[in-house]
Amino acid sequence: MSPRRVLALAASLTVAGLVAATTVTPASARSAAGAADPCPGSGAIPIGSLAAAVRSGCSLVGRMVTDGRISVMVPPAGMSVAGDGVGTHGEVRGLTVTNTGTTVRAVRDSAGAVSLGHTTSARRGSPPACKDRTSNLEGPKWKTGLRYHVNLKGLPGRLHQSKVVKQIRKANGNMRTGRNTCGKPRLRTPASVYLGRTKAKPDIGAGGPSCRKGNSQNVVGFGNLPGGLLGWTCYWFFGSRMAGSDMLIDNGPNLVTNLPKNCTNKWDFEGTVTHEWGHAYGLAHSGSGHDNLTMQAILSPCSTYARTLGLGDWIGMNKMYGHRH
Repeated sequence: MSPRRVLALAASLTVAGLVAATTVTPASARSAAGAADPCPGSGAIPIGSLAAAVRSGCSLVGRMVTDGRISVMVPPAGMSVAGDGVGTHGEVRGLTVTNTGTTVRAVRDSAGAVSLGHTTSARRGSPPACKDRTSNLEGPKWKTGLRYHVNLKGLPGRLHQSKVVKQIRKANGNMRTGRNTCGKPRLRTPASVYLGRTKAKPDIGAGGPSCRKGNSQNVVGFGNLPGGLLGWTCYWFFGSRMAGSDMLIDNGPNLVTNLPKNCTNKWDFEGTVTHEWGHAYGLAHSGSGHDNLTMQAILSPCSTYARTLGLGDWIGMNKMYGHRH
């Protein structure tokens, strides 16, 4: 892990859906010399048991906290770790774990979505993209440029490597600059830098999925995500300062770089990755009923609409980074 990701600064995340918050017992009060280890076990901690685990006075750093689907590793004091993604159907909600040094908290994303699948009619029932002002922020943002690598191990053979890298880079630009058809100006998000290919892996477990301790690089990679997920992003931050981000893109049959003429149950690769860059830059889901926005948790198939930001997506990015005049 890089020095940026281990710097122990006080951090606190305030978002809807607080699940657990408890004061940590000082180490001096936990056990007397020679007493039996009061902290047995190293398995995942269910959210419902987190308060009791913290009251035990045991160090939870490195332990996974889980809601039964998503797992996030408890970071060092002063740091928060969050995971969020986008899917084709089902439940898509994020999870954030914050370690302030005296408190460990787990927070579920209250603006996620539960759906059996999106159709054209669902988008027709939502406000047009350039009329929908809905936006939600995760809290942190980048103070300096986001520098990232791409790991193509696990990329399906049906997808061309050069085109995939090109669309990952374009998707970053879509979100970073605020590409839109609503007449809004270019954003002033700090410049990103593509650093090329890498063998380093995103510190994301595909099963679940899970966010782990982080590594020294920001990496976009590929893996077999569960439950209809198209992409998943984990990010590490100190208070309002984003420190790192990894992204895992599903390598199943759903994503394509070119939508077929007679499209059925295929999702746009560039639009999906644009959504995931939104999480990496600090955007949360827009919530149900906003199906024409890029940051809707469930994307509609057979459309490239998510490549361009809706008004609410642009407003959210503008709140964090401002725009050019």
